[in-house]
Amino acid sequence: MVIPFRIFVFVAVIAAGTLHAQGTVSGFVTINNDRFELNSVAAMLVPDSFDKTKTKVRTRMVLADKPVPQDVLDDQSQIWDLKTQGYHGLQIEFSEDRAYYSLLVISGTLHSSVSTSGTFDSKKLTISTGQRVAGALETKPDKVGEVTLSYSVKFDTRVASQDPAPTAADTVAAAGKESTQAYLALVAAIRAGDKQRMLDLSPPERRAAIDSPKFPEALRMIQSLTPQKIEILKATENGDRAKLIARGTSDDMTHLAKIYMNRVDGKWILITESWDLN
Repeated sequence: MVIPFRIFVFVAVIAAGTLHAQGTVSGFVTINNDRFELNSVAAMLVPDSFDKTKTKVRTRMVLADKPVPQDVLDDQSQIWDLKTQGYHGLQIEFSEDRAYYSLLVISGTLHSSVSTSGTFDSKKLTISTGQRVAGALETKPDKVGEVTLSYSVKFDTRVASQDPAPTAADTVAAAGKESTQAYLALVAAIRAGDKQRMLDLSPPERRAAIDSPKFPEALRMIQSLTPQKIEILKATENGDRAKLIARGTSDDMTHLAKIYMNRVDGKWILITESWDLN
């Protein structure tokens, strides 16, 4: 289970930074009475969660009405959260043998998640390799739970490979990255309850919340959820966006996390983090 654990969430900047190399797409998705034009597509290989051998992969493709940051494609919790960032579109996954698919609707117009899955007609894909996927998908208006869904889309995009696991060299390099240092400084400030330091490491729009009378109570909860020891295993900085892979340890239990940061006015700011609590 992956839990999106947020110390700070900044809606306005989630789409900033380097984006995945976008392919070509044209079409739309209609959710109830709302139609959204799809003009961005990106894809990546991800582990097949249904494969007990843990050797198979799926092709995950996100079609949306605006570009999706590259570094969230392998993080399902972040894709779920796209609807809170003003995105509308579809996440479609194909099994390695292209016999099955799953579909998730992304839209802030929905009050709950909407998804479907089943067998797949591989002839709808004109190109399907580990490096590229292209084709056309269409469905007439149909009920999915309480939602009426239809879409028609043509796409052609490169498929990014899975991110390699962090190495010892990655961990050494991460220690010198400004994004790593900023994140660990924020964690230290949280542990110490250093309000001024937290203000210094936060953008202007978040400072009012830190000054709120309710913040001490929220801080106690955040402190209780923060692992006792955090090590940054890998840090990838692309322009003004960074993704950190971390390992946290508390009471002899170890968890991994994906941490997302943006550089705002020259300072690295935490956007969100997802801790794997398995």
